[in-house]
Amino acid sequence: MDTSMAKGYVCSALAGIDGLPVMMQTVPLLDGTAVPNIYIPQPGTIGLAVLIGRPASDSQNDYYNVLDSFVRAFLNRRNEAPKAGTIIVQRPDGTSRQISTYTVSGLDTPDVGKNDMMVYSLALSTPDPYWSDLNPTQLSFFLPKVAGIFPLLPINLDSSSIIGSTTVVNQGTALGYPQWTITGPGTPTITNNTTGRAWGLSQSIPAGQTVQVTTKRGSQSAVNLSTGANIWSQLVIGTPRDLWPLVGGANRISISLSGATAASNVVMSYVNRWSRA
Repeated sequence: MDTSMAKGYVCSALAGIDGLPVMMQTVPLLDGTAVPNIYIPQPGTIGLAVLIGRPASDSQNDYYNVLDSFVRAFLNRRNEAPKAGTIIVQRPDGTSRQISTYTVSGLDTPDVGKNDMMVYSLALSTPDPYWSDLNPTQLSFFLPKVAGIFPLLPINLDSSSIIGSTTVVNQGTALGYPQWTITGPGTPTITNNTTGRAWGLSQSIPAGQTVQVTTKRGSQSAVNLSTGANIWSQLVIGTPRDLWPLVGGANRISISLSGATAASNVVMSYVNRWSRA
């Protein structure tokens, strides 16, 4: 935290970053007890206190410019559409976690002044209550080069990042949603053997073309990056839930790419998600 007020403002307090709000529904029983049937995390609220100080120039215009910049920064609207802000918290081990927020109250009504400062208490809504790492984890899968007879298709691809195994460990405390980038040729089928869910494509990806499949709930998509075409209709899934996430801990992943060549490859990218900052 920069307490020098070099920019004319400083965060003085942060609350609501230590856990998850939850919603629970139960089914009442005749004996007066109840059976839980829904227990899920909910969007939360973070409290942020911001001090805005009088500039060193003691100019009223300079002070108003600081206020203009502050309101502009925390009003989550850009190009006539909602645009999230980001809070980043650094942990003692040097790693950082971030969360997307929207300011929903506090911009219009500062608290009482303190010395030569104004204190704003902001309420920030978090539609996704989970925090995430700043940088994604990326794994590359490719066709192993073997001497002798070429194996029969489909071919299970080996990971260059997980030696001797196709087990992916989700270290976060929440589900992780992979984004898959697949370069043809080949027809992929991607399975999480830990959860028993799988998805694939009904049509082969042409040589040299790249397809991207996003599995995150609320923003799932399948796009041919080379042509810009929406290929959602080519997905082989029983339900959108078959665009599976990584569960906590070890996930045994298998990837087959029927018709693959040495030019084919698969890249999986995901971020660890956490229940607190």
